[in-house]
Amino acid sequence: MELSGPIRILLVEDSRDHAVFFKAALGKAFKPAHHVRVVDSLSSSFEELSVTPYDLIVLDLGLPESQGLETVETFFRVLGPSNPVIVLTANTDEEIGEQSLRRGAIDFLTKGEFGADQLARAVRYGLERWRQRLELEEAQRNLKSFAHVAAHDLKSPVKSIGMYASLLMQKAKARDAEAEELEFIGYIESFTDQAERLVDSLLNFSVLGDKSVTLAAVDLAALAQQAVSNLSALVEEKGASIEIEALPQAQADEGLLIHVLQNLVANAIKYHGDAPPSIRISSAEAKGEIVIAVADNGRGIDARYFERIFEPFKRLVGPTQPEGVGLGLAICQRVVAAHGGKIWVESELGLGSTFKFSLPMAKEDTESSCELQEASSPSLHP
Repeated sequence: MELSGPIRILLVEDSRDHAVFFKAALGKAFKPAHHVRVVDSLSSSFEELSVTPYDLIVLDLGLPESQGLETVETFFRVLGPSNPVIVLTANTDEEIGEQSLRRGAIDFLTKGEFGADQLARAVRYGLERWRQRLELEEAQRNLKSFAHVAAHDLKSPVKSIGMYASLLMQKAKARDAEAEELEFIGYIESFTDQAERLVDSLLNFSVLGDKSVTLAAVDLAALAQQAVSNLSALVEEKGASIEIEALPQAQADEGLLIHVLQNLVANAIKYHGDAPPSIRISSAEAKGEIVIAVADNGRGIDARYFERIFEPFKRLVGPTQPEGVGLGLAICQRVVAAHGGKIWVESELGLGSTFKFSLPMAKEDTESSCELQEASSPSLHP
């Protein structure tokens, strides 16, 4: 990587001896021109960064007003993820460093275990990783922008095709056209409907990454009931029975979570087996999280495809069955990931499927705008 200088480095370190060692070691082994500014507290680093941009921040986890992971959490909470940070820790437990990486740092160094060469390498690699991260984020923004514009521009002609296909069908029926002609026009209408769903899903998929997730205590039972209510026409058409067990509160974005539940229930109804769809929504607590399960008695899924179905544009139905466009589960995965959770499927061919996803538990001190319900409603039937 070609580095232009002088490279500005902010060292947040309250130990004068450690700061002297850092500057001397970096000066010995790091060849590009650079300048190291030292501050001794988090508050001082916030003041410094508010007026001066830095190429790299080296953050000691042991500061007068903050210790351990609290330090890196406070740093990113105040300044956001827009600064490259290498963490310094006196703790030899690598778990501390790994937890720092999960919270946004690009690397970590353990005090007493690195020399000049290791420090220079960490700085050089840290700057390179940050450059690559910025380039990747820019590429992702460009891709999302292209997808949004392309989907938006496709919406109008697709709607026009559907409108004229409908007019052709009316005229064909009015003159008692042959069954084959009606069948062909029906195909046009059907595939146009599928194209419209694809365009709408592309638009949702392209803007989802830009939507901020607003976490609050939400009533999962009420959200599940709302999701089922939104699908009432499909429930009645397919003769589905849906049971909602008692569900707790969770820490989630209400609007996005309804989308996840509605998508999973709709899939369970659409991909049913020979028997009428029977669906159960339940929950369990595991390791401080809530795991929501949507179980059905449908066709089931081969284990080979458990990962594939969450990829964009991947679906396991034939091209003559316009039941989906392959973005629903990808959007669900993105929403759940934005909540810090995971989504997965447990299934066996012919024996139905259970889609599960995890959410953070509701915080006790979180205020909710709606009253809590003591229990869920009874089973819902069309």
